[in-house]
Amino acid sequence: LTGQKDFKTGSIALRMRRATDYDIEFMEKFSEKKKISNKSFPEMPNVGTTLKSIMTVHSKKELKGPDKGKTKYLIRPEPDPKRAEETSWLTKEKIEEETMRPSYNWTDIGSGNLGKVFVEVLGCDNLPNLDAAGTLGDKTDAFVSLVYEDCSARTDIIADCLSPRWLPWMRRAFIFNMMHTSSQLFLAVFDSDENSICSHELVGRVSIDISNFRPNSVYELHYKLYRTAQCARKKNFGTIKIRLRLELEDERTLLLSNFKWPQSVYVNTDRQKDYEVIKKTVEGNFDMRRYNPLSIYTFIDELLENLTLYYYLEDAFANLIFWRGKSIFSLPVPSYSTRSFKWVDVGFPIHSSVAFICAINLVENPELLPSICFLCIGWLLLAREEWRIKNPNPWAHCKSFRQLLSALILGKSSMEPLKIEPKENLEGGLNSWDKRLEEAEKKAKARAEKYAREQLQYLKDMEVIGDSNEDLAAREGHGFPTISLAGFPVDPKVYLFPIQQYLRLACVSIRVLKNIIVWEECYLSFWIAVISFILSLVCFLIPWGFVLKWTSRIFAWVAFGPWMILLDKFYINHLTEEEMTNEEKLEHSNKTKKWLDEQKEEAQLAREKASKLRDFKQYMFGQRICRVNILKKDRYYDVPLPTSSASIYNPKSKSLGELAMQEAGYHRNRVNGQQLIGEMIPKIYENPSTEAPTGRPTKKTDLLEKGSPASFYDGNDSYSAAAIKVGSIIIGAGAITWFGVPLFLYLVRLLLPE
Repeated sequence: LTGQKDFKTGSIALRMRRATDYDIEFMEKFSEKKKISNKSFPEMPNVGTTLKSIMTVHSKKELKGPDKGKTKYLIRPEPDPKRAEETSWLTKEKIEEETMRPSYNWTDIGSGNLGKVFVEVLGCDNLPNLDAAGTLGDKTDAFVSLVYEDCSARTDIIADCLSPRWLPWMRRAFIFNMMHTSSQLFLAVFDSDENSICSHELVGRVSIDISNFRPNSVYELHYKLYRTAQCARKKNFGTIKIRLRLELEDERTLLLSNFKWPQSVYVNTDRQKDYEVIKKTVEGNFDMRRYNPLSIYTFIDELLENLTLYYYLEDAFANLIFWRGKSIFSLPVPSYSTRSFKWVDVGFPIHSSVAFICAINLVENPELLPSICFLCIGWLLLAREEWRIKNPNPWAHCKSFRQLLSALILGKSSMEPLKIEPKENLEGGLNSWDKRLEEAEKKAKARAEKYAREQLQYLKDMEVIGDSNEDLAAREGHGFPTISLAGFPVDPKVYLFPIQQYLRLACVSIRVLKNIIVWEECYLSFWIAVISFILSLVCFLIPWGFVLKWTSRIFAWVAFGPWMILLDKFYINHLTEEEMTNEEKLEHSNKTKKWLDEQKEEAQLAREKASKLRDFKQYMFGQRICRVNILKKDRYYDVPLPTSSASIYNPKSKSLGELAMQEAGYHRNRVNGQQLIGEMIPKIYENPSTEAPTGRPTKKTDLLEKGSPASFYDGNDSYSAAAIKVGSIIIGAGAITWFGVPLFLYLVRLLLPE
C-alpha cells in the first residue's frame, strides 16, 4: 500500500494444456460466429390453415375394387415411399393394421449409458379441435413432443385429424439413452401453428414413469391427456397410445448408480416456439413457480389432501394390533398319494409377529431402541412394497425388494418378462380400499359443511346481539384485497409470494418423500431399506448401555472436575482479546482469513464452472433453457388405462452381419444429447458408434442364429461386474479356508482314531 515500504505482490493462476483438433475446430467456428449443429428438433413443415388445406379432401367412398363401399382416408403427411400408390388411401382397418407394424427408422438420442428406452408413438384418439372452431373442415394439426432427460424430439405433423395415426414410415420411433433410473418420459400433444406468430397450442400431456417397467417386455400403453399435473384435473383432452420397451445394460450397475443423488438436467434451444413446446411438455400449461393466489389455494388443498394418511395409519394400526394382516407364503407339503411335495399357500401374520417380538425385546432391553428404529424404517418400506404387489391392478405393481436384491448380488434380476392382457383385473382394481376412502372423504366434507353452517349462524346471531364486529360480507368474499399500511396501499404479492414459495417447497418435499415410501422411486426405496437393515444390525452389535454409561462418566469427570480451573486460567482467559499479544492476534486473524479465503475460492470456482458450462450450452444449443426434473415431483401421476397391455419381447434371430449392422446404427439417426464433458473447452458427450464392445463382433449374442460364428461367445460382463465376481471368489475362498479347513480337520480327528 502507499506509504509502506514492503509492497505485497499479487499472483495469477493459469490452467493450460495442448490444444486438440476439437479445440482448434471449436475456436475457428467460434471466431467465425458459427454454432455447432446439434438439432434434436427437425425442421417443421408449413402446416396450417391455408386455402389448399381447407379444400383438400381427406376421405372418400371407394366405388370399385375389393374395398367397394368402404370409406378410405388420405394418409398424411405422406404415403409409404416404397408403396406410394398402395398406401395413399387406406381404410380405417388397414390404417390400424399398418400402425402396429414395426417402425422403419429410429432416432437414437441422448447421453446416458445405463440402458435404452424404445418409444413408438402410435396414435391419439378424441382430440379436441383447436383450429378455427372446425370451420370448413379445418381441424387440429397434431404432433407429439417427447422430452427425456437432456434431449427432446417430436413426431411428424398429422394435419386436420382428431384421431391421428403415425405409421411405420413416419417419424414416430425414438431411442432414448438412460442416465438415471428415476427419469420420467414426458409426452405432449400439440396443435401445430407454424405459420402463425402464436406458439403451438397444448392439447394435453402425460408423464410416464418407466422405473417399474421390466426389460424384455413390450408395453402397449394408453394414457389420458391432461394439460397439467400440478393442480386438480377435471377434464381430459383425449388419449394417446404408445409402444415402449426397455433394454438395460447391467442391473447391478443400474442399482449402484443411485448412490449419486439425481440432479436436474436442462434442455437448451434457440427458438421461442421450441422452448415453449419443451416447457409445456415437462410442466404443462400452469406454472406454479409464478405468483398466483390460485396457486396458494392449490398448495393448501394438496396439504389437506395428505390428511388421508390418517386412514392408512388407522387401518395399518388395526391390522397390526389385532393380528388381521396376513402375508402369503408357499410351503412344501408332502403328498403320500403322489409321493411328492405340493406347494400350499399359507397365510401368516408376520408383521404382527415382528412387532410383538420387537416390543417385548424393547421393554426388556431399552438399549435396543436405535436398532429397532432402523428396523422399523426398513420394515415399513417392505410392508408398503408388499401392499403394492398384492394390488389386483397389474399397473400398480412395482419391482420387489427380492428382485432388486437378486440383481445386486447376482448381477441379474430374477424378474421375468411381464405379460398383461387388456382390461386384466379391471373389476379387482377398484377394491374396497378405494370405496372406503371415497366414503371417508364424503363424511369429512359433510362435517366441514356442517361446521361452516354452524359458524356462519353463530356469527349472524352474535351480530344481532351486537357482540361481533366482523363483516360477514368480507368473510364470504373471495380473493385478496389490497393491504393498507399507515394509509398507503401495499401489493399483497409482497407478503403472499414468499408464502406461496414455502408452500410449494413443502408440497414438493412431501411428494418426494411419499414416492419413496410407496415405492414409486423403487430404486431409492430399495437402498433406504437396505441401509436401514444394515444400520439396525450395526446398532444391535453396539453395546449401547456400556457406551452411554462410560460416555456419561467421562463427560461428568472431565466437564465438572476441579481441573477446569486450570483450563480456565491457562487457556480460556488466555484467549481473551485483552491478554492476547499482537503476534497471537495476527496469527489468529491470519488463520481465520485463510479459512474464509479458501471457502470463498471454492465457492467462486463452483460458480464460475457452472456459469461457464451454462454459457457453453447456450452457445452450442441455444439461449433458452428449460429445466427437466429427474425425481418425480408432480402432484398427480399418470397410470396406464385398463386397455393397455404387455407382452414378452421375442425378437427374430439374425445372422452375424444383420445384427452387427443393427448395432452399428443401420436405419438409425444418431442425435447427441446436451451433456458436456471436459474442463477448458468442453465437448458434447458422444455414445459409441456401435453397441458391440471392443474386440467383439456383436453384443447381443443370444439373438444370433444357431451355428453363427460368434454365437459361442457369451461374455457380457462389464469391468465392474467382472471385478465384483473376482472379489466374491477371493472372499469366498478365504472364508472357506478360514472356517472350512479347521472344521474339516476337526471332523477327521473325530471320526478317525489316533
